[in-house]
Amino acid sequence: MNATDAIALMLRLEGGYVDNPADPGGATKYGITQRALIGVRSRLYGHPLPASVADLTADQATLIYQTVQWHDIAGDYLPAALACVMLNSAVNQGTPTAIELLQTMLGVVVDGIMGPNTVAAVHRWASPYDPAQSIAEEFCAHMAARYARLDTSEDQFELGWYRRLFRVYTLAVSP
Repeated sequence: MNATDAIALMLRLEGGYVDNPADPGGATKYGITQRALIGVRSRLYGHPLPASVADLTADQATLIYQTVQWHDIAGDYLPAALACVMLNSAVNQGTPTAIELLQTMLGVVVDGIMGPNTVAAVHRWASPYDPAQSIAEEFCAHMAARYARLDTSEDQFELGWYRRLFRVYTLAVSP
């Protein structure tokens, strides 16, 4: 699954505008929060973005995913399945959290930045099975364990997160 496919999947899974009072992220559209929209403005200088996430278009959301999140997780330098599940984690939990989860899993310095040491550790991953699939599988197991440890008001979203995690993993490793 390439960047275009992974981003299209995120847009489909996230859907349109939602403002659930129980969601600590607040209002979102296509998985992008109001806070994130404000935060990416400086990184997308010259690209017009709306003031409100409610007015965000699918094309603008795609641009944000490509330019910010896919870049920050180094998606082009990861095995395709891992890049897809990492993007899902970045959208769901925030990019630094997704990277920190991977770094913890790999046993490298945890700094929330997808630098050359983290990318190299990904490529050193060894498995008797398909290495590209098994590292994505291991990352998903760590995501699921993180969900299980959450003890917050977000518990009402937990089953949905698990379903989505299984769906994304299944699609990411499919030929």
